[in-house]
Amino acid sequence: MTETGDPLHALLAHLGGGRTAAAAYEALRRRLIAFFRLHVPIQADDLADAALDRLGRRLAEGVLVEDTGGYALGIARYLVREAQAQAIRAARAECDPILQPPDEDAVADAVRHEAVLAALDACLDTAGPAQGRLILDYYGADGGARIALRQRLAAALGISLNALRNRALRVREALEACVRGRLLSG
Repeated sequence: MTETGDPLHALLAHLGGGRTAAAAYEALRRRLIAFFRLHVPIQADDLADAALDRLGRRLAEGVLVEDTGGYALGIARYLVREAQAQAIRAARAECDPILQPPDEDAVADAVRHEAVLAALDACLDTAGPAQGRLILDYYGADGGARIALRQRLAAALGISLNALRNRALRVREALEACVRGRLLSG
């Protein structure tokens, strides 16, 4: 435990103290905010502060931290999981049929959504396995993983990223037209 037991003081002392610690603290906070903006953008600032507070508490407890940025990122990952679990619990509580009477608009939206999904499945089948796999892979990730996935996909196909974008755009436009056609005829 530090002399004060204060998480902020423990963190600043760990970062070197003085002005360099303040600059390092702000740099670490900016990195955490950038990380959280990829995963839970609405809560990015609050979660960054929570991650720094937890890091400070661990340091105040006497935990030895060699890689401060890596340790903070590990805490950030746990906070993302906690935020996502909390959002799921809140959504389940909102959608709990025991707590909420059925909403006719929501039922109609669910029916429309199912119809769109059925039309999309049928259109993916008619597009063929290669086109379906391309579009599913192209839109299959979020954040930084999306870029890496698209780079791997372009390399596997032996084309440039721009050519991949154009190909995916054509497939998507064809799928959208197919889905609209099926929904209008069905």
